[in-house]
Amino acid sequence: MSRASSRRALVLVLVAGCGGSGMSGAVREDVNMRMESARPAITDCYASELKPDRKLRGMMVLQFTAAPKSGRFEGISVIRDDMNDPQLQKCVTDAVGALQLQNPQKTKLSVTYPLDFAPTK
Repeated sequence: MSRASSRRALVLVLVAGCGGSGMSGAVREDVNMRMESARPAITDCYASELKPDRKLRGMMVLQFTAAPKSGRFEGISVIRDDMNDPQLQKCVTDAVGALQLQNPQKTKLSVTYPLDFAPTK
């Protein structure tokens, strides 16, 4: 399956996971934009795991921090995985671990971010 067709073969919803966390709107937007930039890599992770299991679907919730001053996403852990797929977890956490805020903050930020995975019909 080509990269383009694998993206058409599934739906990945990045749910804004920072709502109500006490973060400013600008910081929440920055986190959401960084997560959106990782969508192609996360989609590829899911497409790879979807090949052997066409019914693979569910919610994965990530928890991580954005480091002070650098804004790097660190300490990424999966706190919920409806799919119970260790390979998908590793691939997704690696993709998110490559991110950093465009506008780093002075203090460490804690983020909980849900991802909803579902194949298209």
